[in-house]
Amino acid sequence: MISPATRNIHPQSSLVDVDSSASTVVVLDFETTGLSPDHGDRAIEIGSVKLVDGVIVDRFQQLMNPGRKISFFIEDYTGITNGMLQNAPSCEETMCSFAQFIQDFSLVAHNASFDARFLRSEFE
Repeated sequence: MISPATRNIHPQSSLVDVDSSASTVVVLDFETTGLSPDHGDRAIEIGSVKLVDGVIVDRFQQLMNPGRKISFFIEDYTGITNGMLQNAPSCEETMCSFAQFIQDFSLVAHNASFDARFLRSEFE
């Protein structure tokens, strides 16, 4: 799979800095089964917008099936249920589509260290 996993993800606070050096950025956010891909947690949803000169020009949102049931706590916390994920595309399929969406643009995330860990893990 094409992997932008080595790409820098900028925290939201540096959006102004990123904007001044790149006319197009992609802002992303993950919902996950837990806090750490190192402990087997997976992404269950990705939401993203593409900004050109600060204007939203495209969106990407997809639930993804992590290959196992999620806990009641995660269902309650995210509002995403096991039923919603049952027929969702796999994480691998979703991340292939997301790789095409982000191309070579700079990535921005509010909780950058968290989202970067899941982005790298899902692209492996």
